[in-house]
Amino acid sequence: MHKTARRWLLAGALLPAAGSIHAQSSVNLYGVISTAVRYTNNIDGQHRNQTELVSSGIGGSRWGLRGEENLGGGNKAVFLLENGFGTDNGKTAYNALFGRQAYVGLATAWGSLTFGRQYNALNNVGWSFNPLDQSWGNFWSDPLYLGGDIFFQDYRINNSAVYKGTLGPVTVQLDYGFGEQAGSTSKGRTLGAGLMYQKGPLGLGVSYDQRRTADGANTIRNWSAGGSYAFGKSTLYLGHMGRREDAGAARFGIYFAGLGHQLTPALHLSAAYYRYQQSGAVATQFQPLPQVLGGGSADAVAAVADYALSKRTSLFLEIDAVRARSGAMGRETEYWGGSPVMSSSGTTRLGVMLGMRQTF
Repeated sequence: MHKTARRWLLAGALLPAAGSIHAQSSVNLYGVISTAVRYTNNIDGQHRNQTELVSSGIGGSRWGLRGEENLGGGNKAVFLLENGFGTDNGKTAYNALFGRQAYVGLATAWGSLTFGRQYNALNNVGWSFNPLDQSWGNFWSDPLYLGGDIFFQDYRINNSAVYKGTLGPVTVQLDYGFGEQAGSTSKGRTLGAGLMYQKGPLGLGVSYDQRRTADGANTIRNWSAGGSYAFGKSTLYLGHMGRREDAGAARFGIYFAGLGHQLTPALHLSAAYYRYQQSGAVATQFQPLPQVLGGGSADAVAAVADYALSKRTSLFLEIDAVRARSGAMGRETEYWGGSPVMSSSGTTRLGVMLGMRQTF
């Protein structure tokens, strides 16, 4: 038989099988592209203002590949690879190609078990009740960053195993991060868990995470609790997050409350108030020689208007104001301005941001 004829016959024989395989497997490309122009008054506590193009104005800019393969009997192999990038300069975020997420695992009727770099339960529960985070993701200067962005235990866990399962209105997540330090199973290790309840208009959630530093000298504990209640076109949110560091007995806490309202099919409005406190031997985070700051507090208010131009494209306007006092002033000015300022009893920072976001 002629070679070309044999090839066509072989291709025809394989087509049904190829179609069957394709029907049981899928790989999807998705992403978010978000950027904004932001003006900040007194960003560093020394009365310097800043105008900038910020990447990921609302919702971190990313692209990813999500896939699954049907193994039969209700079981699936799953994977996810997600890259973060800056829309202001095009650079890859987190110094890694897939720095946002990278995992593979199995999903069954009893839940999923995945391995790799993954979000911890603290992140998934904590953001769920932030009044300004609903449906789009946190924004660039979100008040939950008060104190230097310390309430989420690094958001993601490297070298981790994560279990997720849902039974009726309850979803549970368990995290374990291998410390991978020679001679010790506890140094560098992370442990975490979260519980979410959602039924009708009511949502509740709690989570906990602890991490031992690589040298074993400090254990950091973070936790969160929150709730939401929907009525009509509005949703009320309440939440608390805390952190304790064994070294120096440093303690941090933030309480928040807010409201989201779907004013029109295209326009969503949200506003919130945040109260932050710190105590104990709180020190700077990024200085070559840590400087002890001590206790302090801060108050923040913020509001977001999100207008949908289509199902995939929206414009957003955000405004915020933060008043920090005593040691909290040092944490805020170091985080946003690069160096801690303690020359006065307090500082006020104001900001406004206008941007665009598209999903695919």
